[in-house]
Amino acid sequence: MTLSLLPQPHPLSSPNWRFLRGDVSHALAIERFGPRLTRRVLWRVETQERAVALSFDDGPHPHYTPAILDLLERHDIPATFFLIGRYVLKYPLLAQRIAASRHEIGNHTFNHRILPLLRDNEVRNEIYQTEEAIRVNTGRVPSLIRPPMGLFTKRTVNMIETCGYGAVIGDVYPRDPHLPGQQKIYRRVMRRVRPGSIIILHDGGNTKHVDRSQTVWAVEKIIDSLLQEGYRFLTISELVNSNERM
Repeated sequence: MTLSLLPQPHPLSSPNWRFLRGDVSHALAIERFGPRLTRRVLWRVETQERAVALSFDDGPHPHYTPAILDLLERHDIPATFFLIGRYVLKYPLLAQRIAASRHEIGNHTFNHRILPLLRDNEVRNEIYQTEEAIRVNTGRVPSLIRPPMGLFTKRTVNMIETCGYGAVIGDVYPRDPHLPGQQKIYRRVMRRVRPGSIIILHDGGNTKHVDRSQTVWAVEKIIDSLLQEGYRFLTISELVNSNERM
């Protein structure tokens, strides 16, 4: 028997395990049952109008954010970008490009840390550091926050609201960071989208090697298909406000 001296990958970090986690998570789709958990977090908007909101997390990213922005500009479609504070500081021109269009900017914390695991002062710092980075570099002051990993507790929601934010998750999440395949990302969105849906996608990431090429491909297909079905695209705040005016 030959023993390898090379480090072996951890079984939970292998590509096959990553795909499996994504498949199981998508099958459970906890986000679809979010309103039963709490109404203090926005999951979707109750409306009969064929309107949806595209949202993107973990940016800005120097390669994939421009690709997504190009797609949206080509179709004249707004989206909501939940930005990570440290990436705003690293790529301020990309944050400015987002702000220069019709897009909405949301807060996705400074370091993408899991909020329920943090002390109160750490949660505040994650929120306010990102707010300041966005304000200084874009002139915008966000009002919405998406907790990293979609994880929150009553305590963290209390703190989010005390900081002046509304918490948003969404109801359609194809698990695109798990790289399930471009067709699978597209099909997962199309099967679950409905009027008032908030679609969760990613233009960036927090791992050493970020690949959002599947997401970019799927976004174009999603836009084309939903436009053909008579949907219009709004930012999350526009989606909420349009429903309130009805």
